[in-house]
Amino acid sequence: MIITALIITLMLISTVDYVLETENKTISIQTTAEPYFSVAEICTRNTLISALANNDSTEALTTSLETLSSILHNYSYDAEFDLSFSARTWTSWGEDPGVSSAYGIFIVNVSESSANYSSTYETNVTTTLCINGTCTVEASDETVNVMCTVYDENGPTLANRIAILYQNQTDRSWLTVDQQNNNLETVDFGNGTYDISFSAYSQGPVNVSVQINDLRDIFVMANATIY
Repeated sequence: MIITALIITLMLISTVDYVLETENKTISIQTTAEPYFSVAEICTRNTLISALANNDSTEALTTSLETLSSILHNYSYDAEFDLSFSARTWTSWGEDPGVSSAYGIFIVNVSESSANYSSTYETNVTTTLCINGTCTVEASDETVNVMCTVYDENGPTLANRIAILYQNQTDRSWLTVDQQNNNLETVDFGNGTYDISFSAYSQGPVNVSVQINDLRDIFVMANATIY
């Protein structure tokens, strides 16, 4: 994904250079700097998404952003294009809710022969998973209902993949829930909320773990005890 992001970066920079070369020469320098700022915002956001999708550490994200900064500087022909930043990744995959997040503060400087311009912006990429549920006892089995809601930084979003596990009360191992062994059923409400039901060979409260990838392939998980 990083290689793809870098290719897109080069294409965007080439487009900016072409636009600036073909624009009327009476256009203001402030206006000519704007496409560079737009390229920086698109590329840095994509880099944060890629870092989360790859489960990168803050150190790995920093390396990717340093590579991006070098590319932006080396392949801008009509102006000096510099990017500085402070960024980190953060995950919380324990008790509900589960969170995967990347955040950065970016400063873009565009220098031309007659003027210098700067833009500072913040970018946040976050996927959050909230779960809750109930158990119903039937003979020696329990039917577990788990309601899951997925959010990104803008509000509810869809999941690309959902997996659910529950903890065996005998040996405390985690068992993957599937259709064949657990009568797994999932209702997708189409708005980021999923109603999941399954049979668990258990008595009493059930520890469950829900794991999802959102549409950007960002992974997040959350655990809860269902009563």
